[in-house]
Amino acid sequence: MKIKCNKDTIKKGVHIVENVVSGSNINPMLQNVKIVANDNTLELSTTDLEVSVSYLIDSVEIVEPGQMVVPEDKIASIVKEWTEDSIEITEENKKCIITGKNSYFKILCADPEEFPTIPQFINDEYIEMDKNILADMIKKTAFIILGDKTRYGASGVFLDICENHIKMVANDGRRLAEVRKKINNPNGITKNCIIPIKGVLQIQKIVGEPDRIGTGGHDDIVKLRIEEKRILVNTKNSTTCSQLLEGQYPKYEEVIPTNLDKRVILDKHEFTSAVRRGSVMTTDDYKLLKFKFTGKTLEISCVSPDVGESKVVIPIEYTGEELEIGLNPEFVLDFLKNVEAEEVKLEMKDPGTAGVFKTGGGCTYVIMPMNLGDEKTA
Repeated sequence: MKIKCNKDTIKKGVHIVENVVSGSNINPMLQNVKIVANDNTLELSTTDLEVSVSYLIDSVEIVEPGQMVVPEDKIASIVKEWTEDSIEITEENKKCIITGKNSYFKILCADPEEFPTIPQFINDEYIEMDKNILADMIKKTAFIILGDKTRYGASGVFLDICENHIKMVANDGRRLAEVRKKINNPNGITKNCIIPIKGVLQIQKIVGEPDRIGTGGHDDIVKLRIEEKRILVNTKNSTTCSQLLEGQYPKYEEVIPTNLDKRVILDKHEFTSAVRRGSVMTTDDYKLLKFKFTGKTLEISCVSPDVGESKVVIPIEYTGEELEIGLNPEFVLDFLKNVEAEEVKLEMKDPGTAGVFKTGGGCTYVIMPMNLGDEKTA
């Protein structure tokens, strides 16, 4: 095997597949990347047996076809620091030789026959959608799971395809995010699954990457196929496969209150700034902000027993009787930084009912209220 290509091309390929590799994996073979050169294309693949990814490079000169399995950390370190425009990679007697005008490296390789089989995308029973929309759905849901390190390994994102809609949901028992989008589903596919967070992050990575270097363009279509125990996501150059979490997703719809009679329209940037300022007095052990809605103003205050007090007032458009509700400011800010809308709507009922944030584009965010009786005098 012998190939020649631009350094940025191979660097991008390694970047896309490297996150699947775990240095803590007890199986040494799973710390490698498989490289296959054939028919003027170069395919890089990695797997940890739960998540796998393959990336196809077509802007490469195949001098001699072949394959090799090389330690991912070694080849990644080399190509990331490569200073020349072009790079030459050769496999000889289970050794990877990387050469340039002023550089030379030789890495011991593993037997390609011992590398696990990478699942391939089957063009059957799949849906297509804009990959930028899928990336946006992940962004607006997965942050909940990422923020809950205590449940990181057992949590996942719920994906549901039904009729002409696709929705994605994440929750940690204290907050919930749901995003619904319209799709073309001519075959009437109805399937759902729970994707572990590592799989979600790898899917997010491939749909967030441009398919061609230097063109600035995207091939905007992504294919999703849900099988019994895994999901496969395919773009023009990448395929990610993730095992699914077992079990039924909770009936989350019951958590979203529907009888909300108080509504407020908030300027996202002004509201974000006010929450940040009000939360200055919170601590790791005391994360409670009081939101008081009265007429045309919102008062955000905090009385922290160990730090002090804060109060911020901003103008609002509010419909309803005066209301005070306690919310965790981190949960509010997590939502605000993951949406692009200029305005957000907050719907409420009383201090004991969850607050529901909504933006355009089918995004709903629910935060369970905190007991204002925990507020103390500083």
